[in-house]
Amino acid sequence: MSFWQKIKDAFYGPKRVDKSQYIISTNDSNVPNQKPRVDVMSDFTGVLQKENIVVGVEASTPIEVLKYLSQLAGKLDPQVDIQNVYGQYLLREKSCPTDLGDGVALPHAQIESVSKLKMFILKLNRPINWTDHEKVSIVISFLIPDPENKYQHVAYMSTVARLLLRKGFSESLKKAQDPSDILKLFK
Repeated sequence: MSFWQKIKDAFYGPKRVDKSQYIISTNDSNVPNQKPRVDVMSDFTGVLQKENIVVGVEASTPIEVLKYLSQLAGKLDPQVDIQNVYGQYLLREKSCPTDLGDGVALPHAQIESVSKLKMFILKLNRPINWTDHEKVSIVISFLIPDPENKYQHVAYMSTVARLLLRKGFSESLKKAQDPSDILKLFK
């Protein structure tokens, strides 16, 4: 399979749709004569576990959040090089801040010591300034193996973006007070 086919599959899903996965139909009304498209939503059960979700994180800067994420990754998987994770997060934020708007940031890093794709969600005690223009209270993070098989993180990140655009999802995420409640939103 070609590189571009892998990228296309990551965004549009495979040709055959697995009925067990959540499906969303999309159509941009601003584009005339556009055919509706069916996008397959990623199944988060393989990358997000309850212990990867922390509510009530005390932090006042993005640097503190990224350090917390790095330490959490190392605590949950001793094979993960915490310093490397932290450094990669910092490099990523310096090259392009990962705030998505609406109080959500999506920091991610590709790490050799990570054996499989991992997702983390932090809910901060209070919003912090992620950039000069954005306050963040929800942090959704991906640690990506390096090298990665089939660019699978792209599909997960795309699904997160689509979920955040869904009416009521961000509000439900912000109101959730328990890791179990947050996990249910991603099932």
